[in-house]
Amino acid sequence: MIRPPAVGTAVSGAEATAGPLPSRAADARGIALAAAALIAALVLPAVLNTYYVRIITGIFLFGILASAWNLIGGYTGYPDFGGAAFLGIGAYTTGILMLRGHAPFAAALPAGCILAAIAAAGMGALLLRLRGHYFAIATLGFMLVLRQLTANLDITGGGSGINLPAASDFTVFYYWMLGALVVAVLAGFALPRTRAGYAIAAIRENQDAAQVLGIEPLPYKILAYAANAFLFAAAGGIYAYWLTFIEPLTIFNIDFTVQAVVMALFGGPGTVFGPVVGAVILKTLDVVLTNISLFLHNVFFGGLVCLLVIFAPRGLAEIFQSPAGLRASIRDALRENRV
Repeated sequence: MIRPPAVGTAVSGAEATAGPLPSRAADARGIALAAAALIAALVLPAVLNTYYVRIITGIFLFGILASAWNLIGGYTGYPDFGGAAFLGIGAYTTGILMLRGHAPFAAALPAGCILAAIAAAGMGALLLRLRGHYFAIATLGFMLVLRQLTANLDITGGGSGINLPAASDFTVFYYWMLGALVVAVLAGFALPRTRAGYAIAAIRENQDAAQVLGIEPLPYKILAYAANAFLFAAAGGIYAYWLTFIEPLTIFNIDFTVQAVVMALFGGPGTVFGPVVGAVILKTLDVVLTNISLFLHNVFFGGLVCLLVIFAPRGLAEIFQSPAGLRASIRDALRENRV
C-alpha cells in the first residue's frame, strides 16, 4: 500500500535532506538564459548550412539523453546503464508503426514513448528494489536481453533491421530534437520543485531515513525511472526516423548510455542545465577531435573522465556555483577524495 508522506514530516525532512532549491533570482537568470538560447536555436537552421545543422541536431540528441539520465541517476541517485533499452523501444515502436501500420510520425513517436514508460514501470517494480552496482548491472542486462530479442523477431526485421520512410526535409529532425530537449529540460526543472521531487531527494540521500519519515521509496523511484524512459524513447524515435534504417546493434548500444552518463556528470548531476551544458561541450569537442585525430579523441575523453572523478566529482555546476570560489571547490574535492 502506498503511503503519501505527511505534510509536516516527510516533505520537510526531504527538503532538509536535499538542501535548498536555487533562489528565485538564480531561477530567473537561468530561465532568461534558456529562453535566449531557445530563440537562437530556433533561427539557426536559417543561417547555417546543412553540415552544422546536423552536428547541432546530434548535440540536441545527447542533451536529451543526458537530461533523461539525470532524472534517475542525478536526482534519484540510481546508476542506470540500460537507458539504451528504452531508446530502442522508442526507435522500434516508431519504426514499426510507420512502416507496417502506416502511422504518421507524430502519432508513432508518442506511442513509443508511452510503451517505454510502461516497460520502465514494470521493470522498475523489480529492478529498483536493487541498489548501487547491482541495479546498474541489472539494467545493463535488461538492455542486452531486449537487443537479443529484437534480433530474433520477424516484426523487427531481426538482425537485418528495418527501413523507415525518408523525410522530405532534414530540418524536421532538428526541430523535433529541439522540442524533445525542451521537454527534458522542463522535466529537470519541475521535478525537484514538486512534492515527489522532495521525496526523491530524500531517497537519494538516505533511503532508510526516508522510509522512517513515511516515504515509500518504490513508487517515487518508478516515477523517475518511467520519466527517464519516456525521454530516452523520444530521442530514440526521432533518431530512428533521422537514420531511416535501424538494426539491433546500432540502436541497443551501450555507448548512448555511457555518453549520457559522462555528459551529465561533467555538467553537474542533479542540476537543470548541467547535463545540457555537458552535452554541448563534450559533443562539440568530440566532433572537433574526431576530425583532427581519432587517437587524440580517445586519449582526451579517457583522461577527461579521470580528471572529472578527481577534481569535480559532482560536475562543473558545483565548481562554478561554489560560494567559496573555484580554487576552494577543487581543493575540497581533492581532500574529499584523499588525493
